[in-house]
Amino acid sequence: MNGGVLALTPCMMQRTTSDPSGNPPSRRSRLGLNAANFFQAEAVGVVLPILNTFLKEAHWRYDEIGLATALLGLGTLLFQTPAGVLVDRFKNRRLLFFAASIAVGLCFGVIPFVPRTAVWIDSLLFLSGVAQSIFIPVLGALALALVGYKALNRTLGENQGWNHAGNIVAALLAFVAVRYFGSASIFYSVAIASLVGAFSVYWIRREELNEEIASGDGSKAEVKWNTILRDRPVLFLLAAVALFHLANAPILPVTALYIKQLGGSSELTTFTVLSAQLVMVPVAWATGRLCDSWGRKPIMAVAFWVLPIRILSYTLAHNPHMVVFLQALDGIGAGIYSVAIVAFAADLTRGKGQFNSLLGLFATAQAIGGVVGPIVSGLVLQHFGFNMTFIGFATLALLAAAIFQMLVPDTQSIKPASAASLGGAAA
Repeated sequence: MNGGVLALTPCMMQRTTSDPSGNPPSRRSRLGLNAANFFQAEAVGVVLPILNTFLKEAHWRYDEIGLATALLGLGTLLFQTPAGVLVDRFKNRRLLFFAASIAVGLCFGVIPFVPRTAVWIDSLLFLSGVAQSIFIPVLGALALALVGYKALNRTLGENQGWNHAGNIVAALLAFVAVRYFGSASIFYSVAIASLVGAFSVYWIRREELNEEIASGDGSKAEVKWNTILRDRPVLFLLAAVALFHLANAPILPVTALYIKQLGGSSELTTFTVLSAQLVMVPVAWATGRLCDSWGRKPIMAVAFWVLPIRILSYTLAHNPHMVVFLQALDGIGAGIYSVAIVAFAADLTRGKGQFNSLLGLFATAQAIGGVVGPIVSGLVLQHFGFNMTFIGFATLALLAAAIFQMLVPDTQSIKPASAASLGGAAA
């Protein structure tokens, strides 16, 4: 890990910083932020496909599995927007990340030890979703607090590269663990990774964090968090994001079940994550730079249009290895989205504040897909089969791409509003 971080130093030197002292962030702080992203991803990156296999081995029905997965998303959905507001208000963001990581580790770590009934499993998954709602806004806030606006996109690309690398490592470890110790072993690795990630965030030096800018220059104007919902670009982007994730969220668990249906092994299902993550690392890294050179909208449009193509492609796959190969296309959309959505949020809130609140709203739209998608996919899969499931969700993905393409502007061209105008809007 140290060698990888040191290799980033030349590109990271060409940037401004939000450090009040005017000095660039130290290698230790960059390592801490990268490590937080790495271990957070390693903790939860491969849980869903293995969880579905784990529950299927316990003789759960497809619709019961879909409901359990949805409850994890429901916990995130209900608390995602409050989590964003909390990150804007609570200045000790390292502590927030620490607490959320510990909670996620406990929720998954005890699953093998409790009865495999809906009451136990569903409750733990719901609580885990609540804790995970903190991750997106708090990691975005820490990045902005550490490097400021000018270097934000490149830093996000770097962070997401480490995040997806964490998923790759998690998938490889999961493959070995599931093969030799059974599907329950994945929950132990989640607990360990969560513990390490919780402490790694304290490698970021407190004196290098500008906690004011982490809210989006919120000190420049008094703007209530719900004021951002009056912006048409925000509303259209929220609609597109909600549909995007409604189509995308259930596909990874469904492909894991499809692999089993086609005769694939439990170990092979871990590669549905690995194949995508191998693509996400370079894509996320490149997106951080392309957001500046191409603009936010052109690069995000690629993510939106790749999704329906990927989902439809599964209807042509009739062996488990082909499904794993096609799943790699998920790395394009996910790698772009994870970086570009934060750039959109930074543009739309610069000078207004509420950066983390808007990230929370985008994550809420994402969580809607995590709740509704698995429920719908479980019902459709139970009664109509895999092909109809893929076709239906590809249609939703196509609608999301159309809304984004036609109604969402490139926010890079939107100038920050003045404090005076924002104050008037708030009033």
